[in-house]
Amino acid sequence: MIEKVQDPVYRITVPMPNNPLKYLNAYVLYGTERSCLIDTGLNRDSCWTALNQGLQELEIDISRLDVLVTHMHSDHSGLVPRLYAQGAGIYMSPPDAEVITRPLDLETIQRFALLNGLPGDQLSQAVDAHPGFKYRPQGPVEIQALGEGDRIEYNGLTLHCLLTPGHTRGHLCFYEPDRKLLFAGDTLLEEITPNISQWVPGEDPLSHYMHSLDRLQDLEVSLVLPGHRRLFSDHRRRIREIREHHVQRLEEVRRIVWDQPGHGFDIASGMTWDLDTTDWNKFPLAQKWFATGEALAHLSYLESRGEIHKTRSGPHQIWSPASCT
Repeated sequence: MIEKVQDPVYRITVPMPNNPLKYLNAYVLYGTERSCLIDTGLNRDSCWTALNQGLQELEIDISRLDVLVTHMHSDHSGLVPRLYAQGAGIYMSPPDAEVITRPLDLETIQRFALLNGLPGDQLSQAVDAHPGFKYRPQGPVEIQALGEGDRIEYNGLTLHCLLTPGHTRGHLCFYEPDRKLLFAGDTLLEEITPNISQWVPGEDPLSHYMHSLDRLQDLEVSLVLPGHRRLFSDHRRRIREIREHHVQRLEEVRRIVWDQPGHGFDIASGMTWDLDTTDWNKFPLAQKWFATGEALAHLSYLESRGEIHKTRSGPHQIWSPASCT
């Protein structure tokens, strides 16, 4: 489905079958010489059909299309190789482009998951079945670097590129200062809270995300165009709500660690989750994996502030209050 946001900005809703997110918002900035597409959809035929139909309705020649990808997750980048094969130019931040242009380092991800308590006998099956892996971009593609401070013009609009890490290492937002439009990817979403998780060692994604929110809060924004769900205004109100969500999450994690130190999987099992069942044992393994990643992001945030620390105990990494020895 195509919706005119405001001339020359259009939204194409690309379906995400069997996913609670329902659809991806792909945005088109129509231009006379070249047009711009922000994000693509999963690497699925149904997604390609919806996106391609939308581009055809707008009479856009893919060979004269620039594709700006906010981040590497498959629902935003999955169709990049198909568009590239038809002549589109592809632009992403280098940290996220590496995930697409190089083989995925599953060994490091799985080793980190095992270190943090996930059961190894089913982990490979969970990875293979996960939509983000199953429908990831596949095929040759040349990606041009896009980063902080870059500016791109289409039909009188100037997009300012903002590096906003947290949801991924190289997440980009695009800001149009004259119209005060913010193409926010998954950094700001209405109705749902962006997922902030840690998948590999040595990162502190929640700290990065909080700094990104600081940065977006300072902008003058009339309309937020997010990667999912509805468009909205009053971005500062939404930032306050997201911050409060993480404040409550951090307090919950503190209580759990102070009550009983453990590895990430243990701590995630004690947290509250918005799922159909409250019984951790009935969670699908993929959901347990995501929950553990979110728990680890909050644990690393607390560690960076000296409130907790981690030690090695056998095959696992154990989180304890910093006062414990």
